[in-house]
Amino acid sequence: MPRPTVVVTRPAGQSRQLTEALQGAGLDVLSFPLLAIGPAADDAPLRAALARLETFALVVFVSPNAIAFALDALAGVQGSAVARWPAQVAVAVVGPASVAALAERGIAAPAYRVIAPAGANANAAGHDDTVPDAEALRFDSEALWAQLDAAALAGKPVLIIRGNGGRDWLGERLREAGAQVEAVEAYQRTLPEPTAMQWQAVRDNLRPGAAPHAWLLTSSEAVRNLDVMARQHLSPQEDASLRQVQCIAPHARIAEQALALGFAHIQRAAPGDAGLLAACLQWADAYAGPAPAGPAPSSLPAPVAPAAARPVEATPPAAGAPAAVPAMSTKVERVTQETTSSSATPPPGAASVHTAQSAQAVPPQGAGHAGAARPAARRSAALWALVAVLVVATAGGFWWLQQRVDHLTGELARRQQSNDALVQESRVLTRNAQDTVKELQAKVGALENQVGETRDKQVALEQVYQDLMRNRDDWEIAEIQQLLTSAGQQLQLTGNVQVALAALQSADARLARADKPQYNLLRRAIARDVARMKAVPDTDLTGAAIKLDEAINQVDALPLLSSERMLERSEANARKGAAANGGNGAQGASAPAAASGNGPGWITRFWDYLREELAQVIRIRKVDDAEALLLSGDQGWFLRENVKLRLLNARLALLSRNEPVFRNDLAAAQAMIGRYFDTKSRRVQGVLTLLRQAQAGAVSVQLPTMAESLGALQALKKE
Repeated sequence: MPRPTVVVTRPAGQSRQLTEALQGAGLDVLSFPLLAIGPAADDAPLRAALARLETFALVVFVSPNAIAFALDALAGVQGSAVARWPAQVAVAVVGPASVAALAERGIAAPAYRVIAPAGANANAAGHDDTVPDAEALRFDSEALWAQLDAAALAGKPVLIIRGNGGRDWLGERLREAGAQVEAVEAYQRTLPEPTAMQWQAVRDNLRPGAAPHAWLLTSSEAVRNLDVMARQHLSPQEDASLRQVQCIAPHARIAEQALALGFAHIQRAAPGDAGLLAACLQWADAYAGPAPAGPAPSSLPAPVAPAAARPVEATPPAAGAPAAVPAMSTKVERVTQETTSSSATPPPGAASVHTAQSAQAVPPQGAGHAGAARPAARRSAALWALVAVLVVATAGGFWWLQQRVDHLTGELARRQQSNDALVQESRVLTRNAQDTVKELQAKVGALENQVGETRDKQVALEQVYQDLMRNRDDWEIAEIQQLLTSAGQQLQLTGNVQVALAALQSADARLARADKPQYNLLRRAIARDVARMKAVPDTDLTGAAIKLDEAINQVDALPLLSSERMLERSEANARKGAAANGGNGAQGASAPAAASGNGPGWITRFWDYLREELAQVIRIRKVDDAEALLLSGDQGWFLRENVKLRLLNARLALLSRNEPVFRNDLAAAQAMIGRYFDTKSRRVQGVLTLLRQAQAGAVSVQLPTMAESLGALQALKKE
């Protein structure tokens, strides 16, 4: 029957002790890392914080990885092979593995103050060989918070060294307590890429009829990575089978994460490698039967089952022989067999002694009781001698085994010391390699920047080279194109024919100075466009716009029909004086006649006086629209504003060359002036004259285009 399999998901290189313990317990182990641990992308904040390490009241390491990377960085900052931790700076960790990692670096009590959850120090030191209950001990941020003196940390700086991501529960609690918390990243966790052989092993375990297997999930992020990787690399059936496999988690938060992602069978384990090993053995006993023990050492013999007692062939005793003799023979044989079964190598000649003793157990026929007692005494002495030999042989074998065990123990200790030295040396080499890689990365980055700058300079030089390679003809064509484009824009936007004509003439003059045959077609096209420009009749749009502006300015002074009033006395006197001055000549002429008595001078003067007085009282005027006389003062103001708006719209339409709108607004303004204003007034007549002149000057003209010249220019560029 195949052995149960345990899938270890810790990062590569961090599960050696657990793997050896599982294999020693008779379980197969499949290494399938769900996390990859590497240095932080930017270790500048970490180095800056470690440079002022003495200023912190407490430094919190969230994991053994944080300890390893941070202390390596500290050694680099201090410029030494081994990091020197300040004795006055307290250290806080969350589990026994971190306590052991600090102890390996020489940071342990009583020289240093190490704060850890309850039970972490005992488990790390190996004082407790029993496996605690999963609920009895907790190695997490909550358990560490229970051991911290929050009041003593108020107002003091605290450094948290962690990896990328993760929750900041402990940092939030410390900030709430008043501590000045600074968190830096010492390493980063990434999603690994298992090999094809590892995926094939997982698929083989998921097949029907395969040996039972369980997954050790030691972090919530590992559970999330397993969910993502399973969806990417496994089929739906394999993914569904994976979520029904037994999972073992050392923390409630990990179990909750696994349940939330669809893993149905979760078993809680106590923290630490001992708790995981006990949980795996419990699972193996429950689901796959007791795990087979590991191979026994070669120095120990395999136990032999006791053989069945065989009957002794001898002459049947006489009738008067005592019955105790055969019984003694059988007991001796049983003791001999039991003693032989407990020894590794039976002494030579034991079988012949046994046979002789069995043969001598039956006395000859006719012997008396005295003859029978002497063989019994001899058999008893031989038995005791045999027992003594077996005891000596057993003691010698035990002594030899003890010496062998001591020798193996010493050899194991020497190899362990050698392995530790190799590990330390490999760590130093690894740190040197990491420093070398960082230097190479910095140099590569500098080279990439230089390559980018060189590429930009090359592009700029190529552009300059292309510009220099352009000959005089290209420059002339580019200038001609710019002139023609500007002329076309002026013609389309403002309708300024004169500007377009000047641009065409300037382009023709440049082409004439060049005097090249390839320009002849372009010059003919420009000449035709110039002729069309000159054939356009002149339209004084500016003069018409000025007349409209003048009319708009005079609208407020125009008299309305509804504003007619009586002449005042001063005005009447002025008119009388004017009439009197006008009649002086007639009076001078009639004076001789009056003196001679030929004309009625007093009658004429009386009639003129009467007529002027009546003209001041009654004025008669014909008005076709009675509504014009009923306008109030406010209505008159609105009327003038409407007239000005109409004229402004007409001016805008004139400038935008919208002739229908211009003529409609101008006609509406003229109609309102003729209806509501006094057309006999000279001002009103002057405004109407201006409007008629503006209407006459705004003649609709179809502007030509420069399509022919532009087309000829494009054809020349293609050549």
